[in-house]
Amino acid sequence: MRAEAVDTVERSPFLRWVMIGSSALGLGCLLASLTVLDLGHGGIEFHWSNLALIAFPAGAALAAGYWLLVFRLGSADETASTRRKLYGASAFMLLLAFAVFLYPLRFVTPEKRNDVLIGLGTAVVALSVVGYMIRTVVRMLEDEDDANPPPPNGPRGH
Repeated sequence: MRAEAVDTVERSPFLRWVMIGSSALGLGCLLASLTVLDLGHGGIEFHWSNLALIAFPAGAALAAGYWLLVFRLGSADETASTRRKLYGASAFMLLLAFAVFLYPLRFVTPEKRNDVLIGLGTAVVALSVVGYMIRTVVRMLEDEDDANPPPPNGPRGH
C-alpha cells in the first residue's frame, strides 16, 4: 500500500517559503535589472547603477509582503481590513507589472514604436483569450467536481 504524500500550501511551511523566496528573488532581480538598462549605440545596453542595490531588496520585500498578505487571508484571523489590503496590494502589483512591461518601450525608436505597440496589442489579445479559455476549463472542472463528490471512504471504498 502506497502512502499518499499530499503537501498543500496550507499544511507545508516549506512550500510557503519556497513560494515567498522564489517570488522575492524574481521580483528583486526584475526591478534591479530595470535600473541597469540604458540606451547605447547598439540599442539596449546594461550599465551598472547603484540603484540596483536599492531596487533588489525593495522588490524582494514587496513580493514577500504580498505573499504574507495572501497567506494571512487564508488563515483564521481573516478580516475585512485584510481583504481590502490584499485587493489594494493586488491592484498595485498589476500596475507594477504593467509599468515594468512597458518600461523598455522608452528605448524603441519613434519610427518602430507603432509596430511594437501593434505587436504588444496582439499579444495582449492572444494571452487574454488563452486566459479566458483556462478560466473556463477550470470552472467546468470545479462544477463537475462539485456535482460528483468522492465516496465517503476514499476513492477505493475501504
